[in-house]
Amino acid sequence: MKQYLKSYISFSLGMWFRAVISFLSVPVISYLIIPEEFGKSAMFTMVFSIITGFIFLGTDQSFMRFFNEYREEERRRLFWVCLSPSFVVTTCVSFILFIFGKQISLLLYGKVYPNINLLMSITLYLVVLQRFNQSLVRMRKKGFLYSLVDSVSAVGNLAFTLLYALLVERSFIAIVFGNMMGYVLALLTGIYFGKEYWKPVRFTFSEVRAILKYGLPFVPNLLLSWLFTSMDRIALRRYSTMTEIGLYSAAFKIVSIMNLFQTGFSLLWMPTAYERYERDRGDTVFFKKAFEMVSFVLFAVGFLVVGFKDVIFLLLAKSYRPSAQIAPFLILVPITQLLGLTSGVGIDLTKKTYWHMVISSISALLNFVGNTLLVPLYGGRGAAISTGLSYVLYFYMRTYISERLFPVGYDIKRASVGVLMMITVSSIGTLNRNLWLNMMAGMIGLCAVVCLYKKEFALLRKEMLSFVRTRRQNSKPTT
Repeated sequence: MKQYLKSYISFSLGMWFRAVISFLSVPVISYLIIPEEFGKSAMFTMVFSIITGFIFLGTDQSFMRFFNEYREEERRRLFWVCLSPSFVVTTCVSFILFIFGKQISLLLYGKVYPNINLLMSITLYLVVLQRFNQSLVRMRKKGFLYSLVDSVSAVGNLAFTLLYALLVERSFIAIVFGNMMGYVLALLTGIYFGKEYWKPVRFTFSEVRAILKYGLPFVPNLLLSWLFTSMDRIALRRYSTMTEIGLYSAAFKIVSIMNLFQTGFSLLWMPTAYERYERDRGDTVFFKKAFEMVSFVLFAVGFLVVGFKDVIFLLLAKSYRPSAQIAPFLILVPITQLLGLTSGVGIDLTKKTYWHMVISSISALLNFVGNTLLVPLYGGRGAAISTGLSYVLYFYMRTYISERLFPVGYDIKRASVGVLMMITVSSIGTLNRNLWLNMMAGMIGLCAVVCLYKKEFALLRKEMLSFVRTRRQNSKPTT
């Protein structure tokens, strides 16, 4: 337990720092950029996500899957074999962006922005390099380096966003430019500490074909996943206003507090899961305990965020305050997503990845129906309700299929009680603006989940205290 706690902390330090930076940046940016412009940045991000889901051709997944199967001296070749197809596809996509730039700009933003597609093209190249840069650090289990790269990206993103907004113009392009420069700084940091992998090597097309054979099945799933996760903004763009999209996006930014647990854990989880599975395929106790601990932490933090969300949104400009009623159901997204990642690991371990496509298709269909019905009536709140409940279905489907492929015996009953309590508290937070009622509901939920996961709470408290004592002893000067 101590080993994995230490690894989690080393990998998630950057996530914690990024979460703090992101949390502080939202109020600052809310005073510089109006919700309508914030909504345009969300549309840029949505299309950017579509393209990034496609340009990798699943080779980033191939890199992580085959990394431990290659000897140390062969991993540089694997790195370049996986990287090269993405560069070719990015070049093709860039040509399309330039040819249809005017039409794309009008469709997404309602007016023509001459340089926005150039920024998108440059950022696409950067994100390809940065994805493999981070994957390399992740697979080498360089936790503190990963955190450093992530921290540099967060600081660069905020700094250049503010500089552009203050010195050039207060538009959504400031957010896009800041994001691009964050990638640049993070990439330079990662390359500096891993120079040996960035020297090009020769490889054959047959090697690329083998990598694509594993990775390509991920592409339809990634596109379906994008459709699943972007249905809310598509519906808001069709049935609502750019301002409502901005409010919804601001709510999602606050929810990113939860994402630090999701991202930090997922960085460690998949490499560790693959390693444990290859070492002993009958070791299911490890996976069961991990799920129970993750469930407790996620529900506990979720109730805190929902309970105090009105206080958090007081930090934002007044024009963004309505986001407080949008946020509660969005908390279900990172919670059930990470629960599904943990309990659904059997799908990846048994290489039955086609199930991802089935799960994403059904979840996307439910989200489409939910958004179509709720967004015209309730705007951002309707989108949040539909998206949150769709992710609940996503979690249960991943768990059920994974259990059939790789039986572990997850404690789904307790998790279901936690999900039901979270839906109840989120409903209270969505339907009223009473600060004290929302705080009381959140604290009752927190106390209930501590009682529900008594063993996990006691174990986590013990391990955290032990970790702190060890750090204090190590920091004492020796005489």
